[in-house]
Amino acid sequence: MERKVGPTKRSYALRGLLRCGLCDRKMQGNYNRGLPHYRCRYPAEYTHSASLPHPLAVYVREGALLPPLDAWLARVFAPGRLKQTLEALHQAQTAATPAPDPALEAARRTVAECERRIEGYRAAIDAGTDPATVMEWINQAAADRDAAQRKITAAQTAPAPKAARPLTEEEIAQIIKDLGDLTDRLQQAAPERKAPLYAAFGLTLSYEHSKRAVTAESRPTCVRTRRADGTCPRGDSNPHAR
Repeated sequence: MERKVGPTKRSYALRGLLRCGLCDRKMQGNYNRGLPHYRCRYPAEYTHSASLPHPLAVYVREGALLPPLDAWLARVFAPGRLKQTLEALHQAQTAATPAPDPALEAARRTVAECERRIEGYRAAIDAGTDPATVMEWINQAAADRDAAQRKITAAQTAPAPKAARPLTEEEIAQIIKDLGDLTDRLQQAAPERKAPLYAAFGLTLSYEHSKRAVTAESRPTCVRTRRADGTCPRGDSNPHAR
C-alpha cells in the first residue's frame, strides 16, 4: 500500500521522489545521528516468506546521493549537449514513441509484487504459520493488487495522447535557457533548498539496496509545459551513489 508523505519540520531534498527498488514504495525521510537519511521499513510479518527478501529497514544517507545526482544533472542538461538533443527532436518528422508512464509501470510492478506476496503467504501456511494471521496478510496484498490493477485498467482505457508537434527554434532556445538556469541554481543551492529544484527537474529515483545504487530519470516541468502533448526529452543515464 502506498504511503503518504506527511508534513515535517525537517528538510529533505528528495522528499517524495525516492522509492525503494525492492518494494517500489516511497522512502521516508529520517534523521539519524543528526544527518538526513531515507528509510523504507517493511512490516516484519511480510519478511517471513523467503520469496520476499526485504530487510526490516533499508537506509540510505542523503549526503551520499546528492553530489552524484547533481553532477549527473549538470552533465545531462549541459547547454551544448541539450541543444543537440532538442534540435534532433525538432528535425524529426514523425512523433516519437511515447515514454512509458512511470505511474503505470509502478502499478504493474505492484501487481507482480502482490502476487509474489500472496504466494509466499500461502507457503507460510504450509510451513505452520497461523492461518488466521496469514489470511489477513493475503487480504491486504489482494487489496493492494486490486487497487493497482484498477490503475492499469484506467490507463489502458484512457484516450491515446495526441501526436507531438515539432519544437520551434524559439521553444528550443527557451528550454535551453530554462534548464540552464535550473542547473546553475542547483549547483549553488544549499541541500535544504534543493527540493523545489529537483521537483522542477521532474526527478524520479529508485534505490537498489543490493547494488547500493540509485537509478534516476528526469522529466523537467519547464519542458513539459512547452510541449503540446505533455511529453519531453529526458536523461537516461544512471547516477550511482554508494
